[in-house]
Amino acid sequence: MPAAMRQEMTGIQTVAAYQTYGASVTIPSNQAQKPKHFDDDGSIVIAEPQYFDIFRYQWVSGNAETALSRPNSVVLTAERARQYFGDFDPNSIIGRTIYYQDSLMVTVTGVVANWPGNSDYPFSQWISYATIRASFLKTDITLDRWDQLNRSSQVIVKLATNVTPAQIDAQFIPFAKRHYGPKPGFTAQLKPLSGSHFHPDYGGEGRKASLPVLYALMAVAGFILVLAIVNFVNLSTAQSTQRAKEIGVRKALGGNRSGIAAQFFTESLLLTVAAVVLAALLVRPVMNGLADLIPAGVPFRVDRATVLFFLLATAVTTLLAGFYPAKVLGRYQPALTLKGITAIAGSGKGTLRRGLIVFQFTISLVFIIASLVMGSQLRYMLHTNLGFQTDAIITLGGQPTNPMHNTTIGSDKTKGRLPAKAETGKLAVLAEKIRQVAGVQQVIRQWKSPMDRKHSGFGGGGLKNSPEKPIDLSFHFGNQDYVSFYGMKLVAGRNLMPADSGREVLISERCAHALGFADVSQAIGQELVASPVEVYPIAGVVADFYENSFHQASWPIVIRHDPAKETVLAVKLAAKGMVAGEIQTLIDKLAAEWKSVFPEKPFAYSFLDDSIATLYADDLRTERLINLAMGMTIFISCLGLLGLAIFSTERRAREIGIRKVLGASVAGIVVLLCQEIVLLILIALLLASPLAWYLMHGWLEGFAYRTTLSGWLFVTAGLAAISIALLTVGFQSVKAALMNPVKSLRSE
Repeated sequence: MPAAMRQEMTGIQTVAAYQTYGASVTIPSNQAQKPKHFDDDGSIVIAEPQYFDIFRYQWVSGNAETALSRPNSVVLTAERARQYFGDFDPNSIIGRTIYYQDSLMVTVTGVVANWPGNSDYPFSQWISYATIRASFLKTDITLDRWDQLNRSSQVIVKLATNVTPAQIDAQFIPFAKRHYGPKPGFTAQLKPLSGSHFHPDYGGEGRKASLPVLYALMAVAGFILVLAIVNFVNLSTAQSTQRAKEIGVRKALGGNRSGIAAQFFTESLLLTVAAVVLAALLVRPVMNGLADLIPAGVPFRVDRATVLFFLLATAVTTLLAGFYPAKVLGRYQPALTLKGITAIAGSGKGTLRRGLIVFQFTISLVFIIASLVMGSQLRYMLHTNLGFQTDAIITLGGQPTNPMHNTTIGSDKTKGRLPAKAETGKLAVLAEKIRQVAGVQQVIRQWKSPMDRKHSGFGGGGLKNSPEKPIDLSFHFGNQDYVSFYGMKLVAGRNLMPADSGREVLISERCAHALGFADVSQAIGQELVASPVEVYPIAGVVADFYENSFHQASWPIVIRHDPAKETVLAVKLAAKGMVAGEIQTLIDKLAAEWKSVFPEKPFAYSFLDDSIATLYADDLRTERLINLAMGMTIFISCLGLLGLAIFSTERRAREIGIRKVLGASVAGIVVLLCQEIVLLILIALLLASPLAWYLMHGWLEGFAYRTTLSGWLFVTAGLAAISIALLTVGFQSVKAALMNPVKSLRSE
């Protein structure tokens, strides 16, 4: 594709293809050192020379124009060169030999400076693209077939001046017709390089920052700050009666409104500065406590940007928190306030305070509802019957020798990895060794588990000679043991036959229906077109199972046997009755068997349950953030509510005393003091419900399989908020109701 793009498309300045490559590294011995061996760490790529025309590295040694032009060449970063060859002069490293995968010999032709700062492309070893055709790599990396996609590959395009991505996208339509025919299973469009940091769908290497988590963090920070400002304004205006005489005296002694306003702004500034200093001291401990929510390597540094943010936050908070108290209290007239009259016509302090309480609890209720909805969806995802068994199943593997995985045209969100063909025999030996280990119930070879991030698909499947529109097919690879191993249900036909190497296939119920069969048993014996050149008889139909995370709809599924693709071992443990220590001992035995067959490769394993849970890692982090935000917003809202309750009961002490003298009960007084709070929260619930419904409906739209937005969630949120509010003000209300009326009436 990159070569064809250069020849056939206009408006492109540079096209650079690269191929991620996983391999162990061997540095041969010489007079100065013994052989060195390094495991694959994800830093190797096979790249075209144009790679360095787009990503501009500083060359320490070698020539950027020719370093990757010849086969069996490699360019290293200075740090990688020092790791491999010691602290030599860069020029002396040129011409040194490196072995990849024990048998791919390359020569160092260049050294570049380390990339400064962070990067989503953390590569430090670039093997020349010409090496593919000149080595055994050509058997794994197919460069001449248009009906295969290699998901380890990426194409980086630099546009010419004044050319838009849309102009290039339009050229992909005739481009696809030329190479795929009138009904291609292939489409392409350009995406901005900057998006690769945030969108897993781009593929490629490097960590992916989660935009939902980032947005949730920003929303939490923003709402907490707003609620704190609201509390400050609420309590400041509530205390206005206590400060009215102070303002009156200051005005009587010559103070003006601007001076009084400056006083309140200064008070707000001092409080805000104190809060900022305290926050700065708490950042590192809080980041340590939330380490699983924050990407590794994100530091807290008091640099220019941080100081600017602190100054901006201080200024905005001071202005917002100090403006209204300064405005209201500055309007008090000394002649009235010194007589004890504090109300100002049209000031609406009571209305403002009620409005601010409604605002606070509206935000809190939105978070409560969001937390309930997210929890409901996550429980639905984690506890729904997936259509296959997951208990006590682990997959075994390490860093495979060769990451190349070719799939037929379709949709494949992540690259697969295949070991070299020579090692498939070793895998069979390992499988047999593991079967002999006590505590192992069953072992199979597969390409992936039924539910996995990896995906191999074909967008042009259907019945042979059928006029119907082609359908998307998703492939799973395993032999006759695959179905029984995972406890899948065979609903029609029979299982694959032993030793049947890809002559027949199993399909899912969804696949049978997509092929046009209302009765799935009618699909048995039909011939399925599973690629442009492959046709397979259908032997049986299995019950539907989930193959993707619930964010994506499952495709019609095809299960077939292909030993070349079944490169992962799945092991079912007889773990019933075992304690954790016994299971770990069993895994240690599996590791020993692994090392006996693959001594050069690190042992790695994962439980299927845990692997499935990682599909929802971002959702679990987002839920935790929302729960954290819910707790903090409720806490802050209740702090403000408690302050207002204390102020209200003090202000109404004489009224409460008179009511008790006239025969009011403690319960009646408590209800009197709390009924307004309940009414305000009900108003907040009416405001929060449509907003929360809109936000959560949009969030649930990101799932192909989702729970429903039940009205009980909103009722539960309202009851929770009312209960929390009553607990907050109830103690103060009871205390006020139990107060001796003689004392309050005498003091008032």
